Amino acid sequence: MNNDIINLMTNSLPFLLEGVQITVFLSVVSIIGALFLGLIIAVMRISNVKVLSGLARFYVSFFRGTPLLTQLLLIYFGLTWLYAFSGVQAALLGLILHFSAYISESYRASILSISKGQWEAGYSLGMNTAQVFKEVILPQAWRRSIPPVWNSLIDIVKASSLASVLAVQELTARADIIAASNLDVFWIYVEVLFMYWGLTTLLSFLQTYLERKLDVSLQA
Repeated sequence: MNNDIINLMTNSLPFLLEGVQITVFLSVVSIIGALFLGLIIAVMRISNVKVLSGLARFYVSFFRGTPLLTQLLLIYFGLTWLYAFSGVQAALLGLILHFSAYISESYRASILSISKGQWEAGYSLGMNTAQVFKEVILPQAWRRSIPPVWNSLIDIVKASSLASVLAVQELTARADIIAASNLDVFWIYVEVLFMYWGLTTLLSFLQTYLERKLDVSLQA
């Protein structure tokens, strides 16, 4: 690596770090939204009300069965008759809708893995169905869902790079801007890859901490 490359990477760093801030914002908001919406979809999916379970099944099938990029483009360019979403708004909405479908299935599998005896124990204490679910089932299901859900959270961080096609100047978009004005772009993208790797590694450390804190291995 010669001095020109080092200077290019060093000079690009402040510009790229501004993109990291936008990437972190997109990721954090999308993660929070997908976690909550995913839980709602999971509860609808296991509901005995056929309309709710049917809608949830369709939702999961649609958003897992179609490309995220196409969904983002549809929201940004195709829904202007409904609302003129900004690039950031379209990216957030697309990420939340897409990944909540995956997270809902992780939640659903974890909820269904809890034995019927746990429900019966709650009923024996005088709890109604909602109370048993909230106080007994959900805490156990949350522990069991951490590994698969965390895979989706990491995917959200990586998929936030697709916001670049919506003119959002997140990390990847800023790398493209630099690349457009430089002949030697290899090291710029290497720099960006390590930034994404750093973000996902932080999430992985948090996952490990939660698994140890909650004794996830003992709950499986």
